[in-house]
Amino acid sequence: MIALQPRLALPPPFRTVDDVIHGLAGLDSQFQTARDPRGFFAMAYVATTGTIAQWITRGAFLDNQAMARYVVAFGNAYRRALSHFEAGDHFRVPIAWQQSFTTCDSRRGSVYQLLMLGINAHINHDLPYAVIESGIDVHCGGCYKDYARIDDVLQLNIPVVRQRIAGTYGAELPLSRGWLGRIAEARMAFGFRRARRNAWAMAQLLARARSAPEREWADRIIAGRAASEGEKILGLRKFGGRKHS
Repeated sequence: MIALQPRLALPPPFRTVDDVIHGLAGLDSQFQTARDPRGFFAMAYVATTGTIAQWITRGAFLDNQAMARYVVAFGNAYRRALSHFEAGDHFRVPIAWQQSFTTCDSRRGSVYQLLMLGINAHINHDLPYAVIESGIDVHCGGCYKDYARIDDVLQLNIPVVRQRIAGTYGAELPLSRGWLGRIAEARMAFGFRRARRNAWAMAQLLARARSAPEREWADRIIAGRAASEGEKILGLRKFGGRKHS
């Protein structure tokens, strides 16, 4: 079993949006100090959550309270996976997060792969559960409109995250040209939108599960889809999608 050194100082469970922002910032700082590639995802997560928090504050959503609950539920899903992995309790870590954490620990993937493995686990695995946990009505058109607005947040932050990662880690790790530039950013934004649409459909699947067997079936589908997407990312040679020879 792989142990990561040094151990992280994990924040307590999040209760507010401010908790999430401060907790993620603390993790981001620790990852940077340790030169831990898990910081790629943390840096992206800090940026997007900060923007969402600003939009909530200015009342940009139809239901800002629901979006605040969403931010907290989503943040706690990431924190739980990270906490279980740090404790060596890997059986409780979703497969998609195991793919992300262990690949970061090995430092064998490209910057694009390491970043996208975290994003995959968070969107394709965690997001459906965060939607349900936050009490968002998955059959409400207005709720989906708020949910879809996060796509705009992600698109706004793609160039910001790319620049921050390059500025912080670029001198130590090779940065593939395949994830630089407007075309690459447009492709990433499209991929995020598609993944988030799928996550909404998975949240609807969870909402329809009325019995334990139905819930287990939904859980298996979500876990399997996220792990499958992770395998695709692991098979990429670079952003362009060519596989290892």
